[in-house]
Amino acid sequence: SADGRFLLVCSGRSVSVFSTSTGMLVSELEGHEGDVTAVVVVPPQSSAAAAAKLATHCWTAGLDGFLIYWDFATAELVRKVKVDAPVHSMVIPNISKKLKVTEVYAPFAFVSVEALSNKAIQDKAKGKPVAKKKELWGQLRIYDLWKGCQVGSELAQTRKPEKIVVSCSGEFLGIANKRHLYIWSIPTKDFNHDNIRKIKLGHTKKLSTLAFHPSERIVAGGDATGRILIWRGFGKAKFSGTHCAKSQVDEERDGVRGKDDAGTCTTWHWHSSGVNFLKFSSDGAYLLSGGMEGVIVVWQLDTGKRRYKPRLGSPLLFFVDSPDSSISCVSCTNNQVHLLNMPNMEVLKTVSGIKMPIASGDLSRRDVCGFDSTNGLVAIPTQDYCIQFYNLFENTEVSEVQVCERNFQPVDDITMYISLVSLSIGGNLMCTVEVKLPEEELGGLVTLKFWNQGSRAGQFHLSTVIYEPHSDAGISAVAFHPGKNMAVSSSFGCNFKVWVQSLALQSSDGKSQSGWRCQSVGSYK
Repeated sequence: SADGRFLLVCSGRSVSVFSTSTGMLVSELEGHEGDVTAVVVVPPQSSAAAAAKLATHCWTAGLDGFLIYWDFATAELVRKVKVDAPVHSMVIPNISKKLKVTEVYAPFAFVSVEALSNKAIQDKAKGKPVAKKKELWGQLRIYDLWKGCQVGSELAQTRKPEKIVVSCSGEFLGIANKRHLYIWSIPTKDFNHDNIRKIKLGHTKKLSTLAFHPSERIVAGGDATGRILIWRGFGKAKFSGTHCAKSQVDEERDGVRGKDDAGTCTTWHWHSSGVNFLKFSSDGAYLLSGGMEGVIVVWQLDTGKRRYKPRLGSPLLFFVDSPDSSISCVSCTNNQVHLLNMPNMEVLKTVSGIKMPIASGDLSRRDVCGFDSTNGLVAIPTQDYCIQFYNLFENTEVSEVQVCERNFQPVDDITMYISLVSLSIGGNLMCTVEVKLPEEELGGLVTLKFWNQGSRAGQFHLSTVIYEPHSDAGISAVAFHPGKNMAVSSSFGCNFKVWVQSLALQSSDGKSQSGWRCQSVGSYK
C-alpha cells in the first residue's frame, strides 16, 4: 500500500490483504470469478487531498476478463471494467491528461490479455479451421478506466500473454518476448496513445524478465540461462527524437546487437538457471536478482560486484518494495512471502500458505495428508522434507516439523520424499514414512518414524526410528488405535505389523523415554 502498512497478495480468485507489521491476514477482496493475476495500488497524487482519498484504493485484474476498482480498507468493490479476455498482467502508469486547462490524473491500464489472433479472426470469418495452438495469442491493450473502454488498437501481439513491467515514472513500459525486449515510451503529460513509440532490444537467448532504472535510461533483462544484460542509454535515438550519424552511434555501442537503439550493453552471470525477477534499488545504485537458487543477489551497478541474501529455502518468483523502500517482500514457489527489512534484507515476517507437495509419481495413488481433528490442523508433507501443520479455519501456518535432516536443493533430482503421515485422534502422536529412492537399483531405504507431541499443537519430538520395518517392501498405510498408544502399518508385501509404545526405556542421563516396538506380525492375501 502507499503507506507500506499493508501487503496485497493475489491468492486464487481473491486478493489477501496482510498487515506488514504482524504478517496476519486483515481482509480479503472477493469479486473475481477467475484467478486474480494483478493488483495495482492507485499511485499517490500531487494533491494532498486526492492522495488521502485514494490512499486505500487499488485495481485488480483477473482471468475472468474484468478489471475491478476496490477500497481495500473496507474491502468494498467500487466499480468493474469489462475487458472480454483473460487478463494475465496489468500496469497503471502515473500519467495525466489535459482536461480543459488543467492536467488531471488519468487512469489508463495497460493489460496483457489472451485473445484471438488477427489471423484466427480472419480465418474464422472465412470459415477456415484454426489450429488450437495458433488460435489464442497474447495482446497488449490500453483501457481508459474512467470511460471503461479500450483505447486505440493493440500495442503488440505476441505468441502468449507476457508480463508487463513499468518504470517508476510511468514513462516506459516493456515486456520480454522471446529473444527481445519490447520497450514503449509513454507520454506521461497530456497522454495520447497515438504518441506512444516503441523500440526493440535483441539477445541471443530467451529473455524472461526485465526492470527499469528509477531515474536513468537503463534497462536490465534476465534470460533463461541465468545471464543478466544491462542496456544503458536505450531509446536515445527514437525516444529523444534525435538521430546520430551512424559512425558516432557505433563508437558507443559496446555489446549492443545490430541496430538496437542503446548506448552500451553489459552482461553479468551468476545464476545457474533462468532469472525470475530483477529489481533496481530506489536510488538506482544496486540491482537485485533472484531465481531457482533461492538466493537474492545484490549487484552493484557501477562495478558489477555482488553480495547475497542467504538461502530462503525455495526458488524465488517476484520481488516488490514499499513506496519508502524500508520494507520489501519476495515470494517463493513454496507458497511463502517473506517481508524483508531493507537494506540489510533481514526477514521480518513470513506469510505462509499451504506448501506444495513433492512431485513424485508414487504419491498420486493415495492421500498422504494427516489430520489433527482435536486441534483442527492438517499435516502436509512438503518438498523440503518437512511436515507442515496448517490451520484450515484460520488459514495460517502453525508450525513445521523437519522429518529428514538433509539439505534441500530445489534444482536437484528427487532422491527422497515423505510418502505417508498419520496422526492419532488426540493429535499427541504422529507417524511418518520417508522413502529414499535407489540409485541404479541399489541403496533404497524405507524409514518409519514415531513422534511425540511437544508443549503445543503442531510441535513434535522424534521418539523412535525404524529402518526397513517391512524388509524390502514399502509401507502402504499407517493407522493409530483410537484409544491406546498402538499403531498398525501395512505393506505392499501383504503383511502388517502392530506397534506399541513402551515407556520403560532409560536414556543415558537416567530420564525415562518412550519408544515404539513391534508387538506382532500378520499377513494377508
